[in-house]
Amino acid sequence: MPESPILRLRALAERPAEQFALAVQIVERERNPDAVIAALAVLERTGDERARPALLARYAQLAADGARRDPGGAVRIAVLRALRSVCLPEDAPLLAEATQTYEFRLGETAGDLRAAALVVLGEVDPTLAGFHATRLLHDSHTSPMSGEPAVTAARVLADIGQPLPLYDCALRPEGLPGELVGECLRGLTELPASLLPGLVERYLPTTDEVVLLGLFDLLLQHPARADFAPVVRDFLRTTTFLDLYRSLVATLIAGRDPDWLAELRTLAREERHPGRAAVLTEVLPPR
Repeated sequence: MPESPILRLRALAERPAEQFALAVQIVERERNPDAVIAALAVLERTGDERARPALLARYAQLAADGARRDPGGAVRIAVLRALRSVCLPEDAPLLAEATQTYEFRLGETAGDLRAAALVVLGEVDPTLAGFHATRLLHDSHTSPMSGEPAVTAARVLADIGQPLPLYDCALRPEGLPGELVGECLRGLTELPASLLPGLVERYLPTTDEVVLLGLFDLLLQHPARADFAPVVRDFLRTTTFLDLYRSLVATLIAGRDPDWLAELRTLAREERHPGRAAVLTEVLPPR
């Protein structure tokens, strides 16, 4: 019985040139999606432009009848990830078309594909990506669970320096998934400081922890973050949302700001709430 393509790839881990050649061959010829995805992972790590023709050809072959040949888009998403480091501006039309791909099988199934294509498009044609990202912010088939592809659209808009659509969503969040609202808030680090109090007033009372995390990420990353330290400090002293508390404390520790580290140590000495005290005991680094 012939050795499986995946095992053959693994066996060549110490011979990268041979592994690359085999990965390209698998992408070109193999029909088993698991084997193709394994080969695409190799090409993604390699980032070798010689793989580009095989990647483009495989994507075109799958896209011709994606709902049947690649239900859910898993292989095409892997192709796009591998293409990311070798794509060229001339690939923008293919990527733009992918951001407009909708397939239905017990519901719409290509949201993650649209998101993956948008990420790559943002690198080869930021202007075009901005238009498609703004459209995908309001994609009627956005997943109510993951918020995709709208969440990725928000990240892309922030990455390419287009915060206005994000601010619009933050001002009109009704009906939007919490993941999307949180990501829009997180991407507003270029917002004029004079507009931040309005967002704090609007979102600080919410009980949606995902939205609150986006708000605090914004307040900690914004150039005017020092002005909002009292808001963060008061939240740390009063919140009962322990998962959010843990995330916020971890963010502050990762930032290595000596003032915040000192503040957290003070909290740890004074804290009487058992849940918050347990989090601080667990995550605070030793002196």
